[in-house]
Amino acid sequence: MGKKRAKAGHSKRLDPADYNIDLSAVLDEIKPHLESMTQAEIGEAAGMSAMVVSHLMTGHQKPSLGALAALADASGGKLKVTYQPPRKRG
Repeated sequence: MGKKRAKAGHSKRLDPADYNIDLSAVLDEIKPHLESMTQAEIGEAAGMSAMVVSHLMTGHQKPSLGALAALADASGGKLKVTYQPPRKRG
């Protein structure tokens, strides 16, 4: 289970790192597949500005799951998120 839980009714943004999810590492996997494109081309393909692409690529802005999905799509790939159910006890 995760370390921190937001209270019901609160809109606090959850930190993926609290759940052992490293979105920056996922971005590092996507980056090589975008090397042939300019930041403007990436932005257009991903539906974000070239400035946001720059901030993500340089680490000035942490990537969101949505941004990663858009960048993966721009690269010609796909971001896949899966659920791992708990092990059955017994």
